[in-house]
Amino acid sequence: MIKILIIIAVIAMLSVLLSAVSDKSGIPMLLFFIVFGMLIGSTPKLASFNNFDIASKACSVALIFIMFYGGFGTSWRAAKPVAGKAVILASLGVFFTAGITGLFVYFVLGFPLIESFLLGSVIGSTDAASVFSILRRRKLSLKDNTDSLLEMESGSNDPFSYILTVVCLSLLIEGINPGNALLMLALQVGVGLAVGAAISVSVVFFIRRNIFFRGGGNEVFAIAIALMGYALAERLGGNGYLSVYVIGIVLGNQDFQSKRGLVAFFDGINMLAQITIFFILGLLSNIAGVIRVFPIALAIMIFMTLISRPVSVFGLMAFMPNSSIRQKLVVSWAGIRGAASIVFAIIAVSRVELQNDLFHIIFTIVLLSLAIQGGLMPTVAIKAKMYDPHGDVMKTFTDYAEEKNVQFVSSDIHEGHPWVGRALKDIYMPPDIRVAIIERGEEQFVPDGRTVLEVNDCLVLCAKDFDDKHGNFSLLEHVVEKGDRFDGHYIRDIRLPGNERIIILERDGDIIIPTGDIKLKQDDLVVINHFN
Repeated sequence: MIKILIIIAVIAMLSVLLSAVSDKSGIPMLLFFIVFGMLIGSTPKLASFNNFDIASKACSVALIFIMFYGGFGTSWRAAKPVAGKAVILASLGVFFTAGITGLFVYFVLGFPLIESFLLGSVIGSTDAASVFSILRRRKLSLKDNTDSLLEMESGSNDPFSYILTVVCLSLLIEGINPGNALLMLALQVGVGLAVGAAISVSVVFFIRRNIFFRGGGNEVFAIAIALMGYALAERLGGNGYLSVYVIGIVLGNQDFQSKRGLVAFFDGINMLAQITIFFILGLLSNIAGVIRVFPIALAIMIFMTLISRPVSVFGLMAFMPNSSIRQKLVVSWAGIRGAASIVFAIIAVSRVELQNDLFHIIFTIVLLSLAIQGGLMPTVAIKAKMYDPHGDVMKTFTDYAEEKNVQFVSSDIHEGHPWVGRALKDIYMPPDIRVAIIERGEEQFVPDGRTVLEVNDCLVLCAKDFDDKHGNFSLLEHVVEKGDRFDGHYIRDIRLPGNERIIILERDGDIIIPTGDIKLKQDDLVVINHFN
């Protein structure tokens, strides 16, 4: 027991230390987890571990938190414009990718029919953790909301892959007919959505009444609702992972004081869950098994990367507006396989005896996908001219604020401004504030004390970042909805608690520093400064 704990601690620490390597190479850090696990699993004392039933249970619990975090970390406001595309790709995209891959495995590789479709179902989804990691660590902002599209698709398609896996397992074990399989499919989706929605309503009830806990209570409460969402949906015959994802995305897009802390907490839980999964995978795998199935796994991975995933993406997005060829190329390439696929393979192996080594096949496909697709994803985005150097991918996550030592703000010099016609040296500013850049028309330049300000100049001011050591300040976002207490009211007439003030307004993409005579309207985003 002690040796196992030491090994887990060493892997966790090394994985964190190797994050810098991941940043430079573009290869998802999850690949390092897999390699460590596989090496440890190949040692003589641990190589005999092959209890897929225990591994299935442990990995299923870890996957609950990965699914929850996939929803919790996605900004609905950023994803809303592409939500329709994402849902179609996450559901029908998985179905067609799994089906096309299954046909290839059956006709070309000669696997049994249902086993072929089982393999396609297990490997049909893309890995949210890998996509999130690449977008965050490489600051890979993509044009046309493609980053939000990938986040929402990868975060929500694992449940659909699991549903297809369950159906295929039922066909193998119970021999159910196609009609019952479709009924099971509908039940999995319907019950999963219903349970997730019901628990989400309860959570929103607590949040809107400002019911919070102290001493880690919020974290415990969030863990409890994630576990309850999964267990209740599974108990009622639905898909627990779909339920957990729904709860995560609803909770993560609510406005409440402790959300930033919860994001950081579940970021750590998510990493711990992945380490747990890949450590167990290492115990189950062995290098000899990977070498044995490598040709088959390589053929399937190449087929999925170049045929089944692109055919599904291009076919479905052909009917979607504002979907360029370049966007389809990036979305196609971003079909990275990961932890969920291997967990589903473990579940399958633990329930039915198969003619082929499904676990090592899926394991090897994931290794190849993480290394090749994950490593080359930034390059593909740049070559396809989908990289947006002026975008900020962090805003597509619910914890979009970045930590910096300095902050930059802009100020416009309008007609009648007291600084018009004055040199910077003659303008009083606090000693810790500097004018870093002046934008004048199409020109940008670094000013000196003799620079005279003109009408329509835009000043970029630089100041030290405020370190809120006591955690007294927090920012709350609120989207004005029709008929709520903000809609149609002037800011000066809105009654807020004495420790809150509206400091920023976003309207139609424009950022406004509001005054009391601004009238709020539907779809405005207001940022409220809250002092504890």
